[in-house]
Amino acid sequence: MLPPLIEGFNDRPDRYLPPPIVGFFSQMKQEYVSARFVLFEGISSTQVHFSDRGVALTDTLNYPLYSLASERVRTAFRIAYSLLDKVAFLVYRYWNLDKKQPDRVSFKNVWMVEGKACLLPQFEKYDNLPLRGLFWLSKELFDEQLKLTTAADARELHAIRNALEHTYLRVSEGWAKPFMINGTNNGSFGIAIGSDELEAKAIRVMQMARSALFYVSFAIGVEERKKRLANPGQLIGSIPLFGLNDKRKRRDPC
Repeated sequence: MLPPLIEGFNDRPDRYLPPPIVGFFSQMKQEYVSARFVLFEGISSTQVHFSDRGVALTDTLNYPLYSLASERVRTAFRIAYSLLDKVAFLVYRYWNLDKKQPDRVSFKNVWMVEGKACLLPQFEKYDNLPLRGLFWLSKELFDEQLKLTTAADARELHAIRNALEHTYLRVSEGWAKPFMINGTNNGSFGIAIGSDELEAKAIRVMQMARSALFYVSFAIGVEERKKRLANPGQLIGSIPLFGLNDKRKRRDPC
């Protein structure tokens, strides 16, 4: 959970409602737990789903894997990777970063001066250890402009995400991948990957998304404690927050 947040009384016109960050963080947590379960379903499935029956597909003779289970793994990977960019957007808004193009903020570049490979001045020697942890976690991703990474598979994760979103990721049955001719790129038409490898990469990105959610909540907690210590005698009112009842999580049939 996020810590108690302190805002000025006139910071927002809707000051009688909880800060938007609270709702945004809840949405990210919901996306994470949903993606985590979708990934579990995709990995553990051993049956042909009824939605796959009767769908006319072509066997391209390279042991392709087409199924709802495979799509669940693909979807979980995409959601988890996108969560990292959403964490970056939260960092941008909470720390009021100077960004002229906020729509291009990503988990890799949110820390940097726009168009340059140098850290934003306000983050130099910044006294917030969880935020530093979040920054170093971002180093495990690859970016075309910021190519330095700390993870050996960063470029591969980036290529898989790009193929899932924009081009062609050809998933084959895991056992068949080592025996395929030209199994790496299929003549540069997209990229190829085995199902077991994709599952492992999806788990990897899911773990990064989980860590990012923890780090950003801890980092905001450090900032909120700084606010309280900086103004010990300040009069602070409070707005209570209530947990959402599980009954409210049903889809509205209307």
